[in-house]
Amino acid sequence: MAERTEYPPLLEVREVTRRFGALVAVDNVSFDVGKGEIFGIAGPNGSGKSTLFNIITGIPFSPSAGEVLLEGKPIHRLKPHQISRAGVVRTFQKDAEFATLSARDNVYASAVYCAQMTSKEASDATEQALDDVSLAPDRRERAACDLSVFERKQLMIASAIAGRPKVLLLDEPAAGLTKPEVTDLSALIRTVHERGITVVLIEHVLPLLLKVSDHLMILNHGAIIASGKPQEVVRNPQVVEAYLGKREARL
Repeated sequence: MAERTEYPPLLEVREVTRRFGALVAVDNVSFDVGKGEIFGIAGPNGSGKSTLFNIITGIPFSPSAGEVLLEGKPIHRLKPHQISRAGVVRTFQKDAEFATLSARDNVYASAVYCAQMTSKEASDATEQALDDVSLAPDRRERAACDLSVFERKQLMIASAIAGRPKVLLLDEPAAGLTKPEVTDLSALIRTVHERGITVVLIEHVLPLLLKVSDHLMILNHGAIIASGKPQEVVRNPQVVEAYLGKREARL
């Protein structure tokens, strides 16, 4: 993987905090995602990972403090649809497709809404996105609820990339997949990346993060405890302790 210094900043997160009353879910977090990078984020359950994605995309809330910039311009005060149209799009841990619509219609709706494309542009973008994720042609007219777990992952990513976002945020896309499917997902993420889309990936499956990430950041209790080259980060004592606990980390 390339050294991170080769990536000019695209997405900048500056001292963001999110409070829910007395609870601080994200605590003064700052980092840069370089253009053309695959940026991995990991951490134990409840560490603030998905809340961080919520803050960046405005779905369903903005930061309590701090700022988010895309290409040097602040986006944290924009509405969610404005953020997506500016070029930052996310997926969710749970299925978010229209279950009774076909796979093709799901992607088409996303292209029209997120990128404000004309009908012809959206149709072309839909087919390209479905090709990019390698969803079989005979499955594209099937209702989303009739697709397999992995096919729904393909659909989710196709819907997100149909408008050719600058940054794609993937929230635990490997959840529910078998090991062979995780391997296929790794290839899919790389294909999306090769199309010129910068990727930020939250994942509990560390082998996947280590395989695809150029940079890895670890959160715990809403704060960054390690950030750097993936193979170095996972050997950090604080990271080992966060995942295993003090006693196990010493064994």
